[in-house]
Amino acid sequence: MTNNTAFVAFLRNIQKIENADRIVSADVVLNGIKQTQVVVGVDTQENTKIVYFDSNLALSDVFIQDYPELATYLAKGNRVRTIKLKGIISNGLAVEIGKFKKYFGKDVINVDMSEGFSFTELGGTAICKKWLPPVKMQSVSQGKKGRKGKTISRMIPGQFHFHMDTAHLLRNIHRLNKDSIISISRKIHGTSAIASNCLVKRPLNLMEKLAKILGVTIDDAAYDYIYSSRSVVKNDAPTTGFYKQDIWTKAGEDNFKGKLHQGETVYYEIVGYLPGTSSFIQKNYAYGCSEGEYKIAVYRITKTGLDGDVTEYSWSAMKERCREMNVPMVEEYEYGNLWAIYNNRTGWTLNEDDWREKFVEWLKSFYLEKDCADSIDSKGKKMPDEGIVLRIEGLGIEVYKLKSEKFLLKENQMKDEEVEDIEEKG
Repeated sequence: MTNNTAFVAFLRNIQKIENADRIVSADVVLNGIKQTQVVVGVDTQENTKIVYFDSNLALSDVFIQDYPELATYLAKGNRVRTIKLKGIISNGLAVEIGKFKKYFGKDVINVDMSEGFSFTELGGTAICKKWLPPVKMQSVSQGKKGRKGKTISRMIPGQFHFHMDTAHLLRNIHRLNKDSIISISRKIHGTSAIASNCLVKRPLNLMEKLAKILGVTIDDAAYDYIYSSRSVVKNDAPTTGFYKQDIWTKAGEDNFKGKLHQGETVYYEIVGYLPGTSSFIQKNYAYGCSEGEYKIAVYRITKTGLDGDVTEYSWSAMKERCREMNVPMVEEYEYGNLWAIYNNRTGWTLNEDDWREKFVEWLKSFYLEKDCADSIDSKGKKMPDEGIVLRIEGLGIEVYKLKSEKFLLKENQMKDEEVEDIEEKG
């Protein structure tokens, strides 16, 4: 299941909340696996079918106009909130399927609203989308006489690839097998970056341009270094921009310039501070960096051929390549056979019926809801650790994330306070 969609699930394990008369807690269950929990009304029945919206989503204005009662659960910009009520963390919004169908009427008559169905629109009506922070206008230096910078893209289709979104583990748990070779690594809260020595268009001199016009074959491609955030190639960005400092190009040049083989692309996280400043990359997440310093952590390496074919480095190959380049990679918690990892850590075996559910519960209890010893806020309180990433070894890339509920609650607080997120705007 892809990210940033609503989906159909069930509410189960209804539990009373101490000192609460009007609300209860319930598990959001998808294909037998608990995804999270929510706080719902006391009249909610066991096994209620719902449409679930997680806290990464914003509901559309059109939807809210005709469904105003939902607005009480939303933050600014119709953002679904993570909240804590009577000690219970509620990670999203659950709407009973009957109410949902009643609103849409004929628009959903022929829609199969079965368990696992996911969507962002129905019957041509936009329902939800990924929440993005509002853009704050900032004055930007325009250079001489106020002229804006101008560049021409050098990118060759198929030679450079952005990193895809990491899918939710719990929504894709069926992808795991007992004999899977997996890695489990620490998920850290910074900004994603890409450094690539890839094939790009090279600038032609006047003679070459004239020769090309006359029909002479000119080799107009060459390998060069490209630096990027998660979604913006910085080499293609104008000379002026939203941010005062281009951390992505600096980190790429500092750590990878002159080290990458032709066709090699490195995907990594940058954490700590914007260089030479007191500004965090992500507020209060220093990860042991002194003020003005930053760190990187590599989590993926690929190699792209002349034909555009992409080869994925295995976890072991990535570790070896990082050693060769003398750059750090993400913190590895586990690597090996899934069943063996589980058995070595717990001493238990996985039966045939509910082994995925047991494995997930072990992951949660063993790795989540921890604090960062290397990230402390201004009051001396440790920040919540973000979570883990589970990668399945294979010919392609298959990675899934599992986040801490404490982190999601803190992330919601940052959104409420409109703390700038460099990852979303980079």
